[in-house]
Amino acid sequence: MTDKIFRDYTQEELDLQYTNLVTDHDRETQQDLQARSGAFAEARRDENDLTYGEDADNRFDLYRAGDGPKPAIIFTHGGQWQRGNAAVSVAWAEAALKHGVSFVAGTFPTIPRVRLPEMVDHVTALVRHVRANAADYDIDPTRICIAGHSSGAHLAAAALVRLANEDDLDGIVCGLTVSGNYDLRPLMLSYRREYLELSEDETTALSPLLMLDKKLPPTMVAHGGDESDEFKRQAANFHAALAKQTETGLYAVPNANHFAVFAGLEDPDSPVWAFLNKYL
Repeated sequence: MTDKIFRDYTQEELDLQYTNLVTDHDRETQQDLQARSGAFAEARRDENDLTYGEDADNRFDLYRAGDGPKPAIIFTHGGQWQRGNAAVSVAWAEAALKHGVSFVAGTFPTIPRVRLPEMVDHVTALVRHVRANAADYDIDPTRICIAGHSSGAHLAAAALVRLANEDDLDGIVCGLTVSGNYDLRPLMLSYRREYLELSEDETTALSPLLMLDKKLPPTMVAHGGDESDEFKRQAANFHAALAKQTETGLYAVPNANHFAVFAGLEDPDSPVWAFLNKYL
């Protein structure tokens, strides 16, 4: 009999729950997202490779919604904390621009060059840089949303939690996390422990769900309706915890896997935008 290592999962089953590229459809939707995002970045990006720190990967691309101070989304890409770039999933910036919201697509050093705690430092530094220099980017420093997808959703949530716990939420009016992991404990039982290499204390400290000491701004939690049960459970648990302290929403994008989930962001009439527009 094969041992269960978490909930009702064997090692193989748990690993599969946290694997996003399993089928040909998964790969096709990922490639489609990257192709559309790359084409949009080349066609619309106003300024690229702007800097927010001394590291070579402290870069961001800026998509301006117009002249004068505009609300802005600061977006953190996914890639299992190991890869990715500012243009890999940026197609939904078009919907932001249609709503008069500027879009900041950030990059940051990744594993193995840095460890996960340092990645959170870099994302937090990006937020603080954009806020402090908002006038240079035609951004309203009092109307900023922190957002992310996949591992980037974890980083966005971790940055939000850190800013809240440090009483540094000035201007951060909302958050959006898409298909993220907010409790890293089950991940450290999966194959991902091999590259995350976190201690027990670090696992807790880097789990946004476990560090909600102070109130977060209104935050939408989204995931794909066709994602794994663990990704759905992570979203539902984070939403339930947020509901005890702030305004929040939980949205499952119909018939969407981990990459097709962007259909819920690229549609300017989606429930995600109905939520964001209340605060931006």
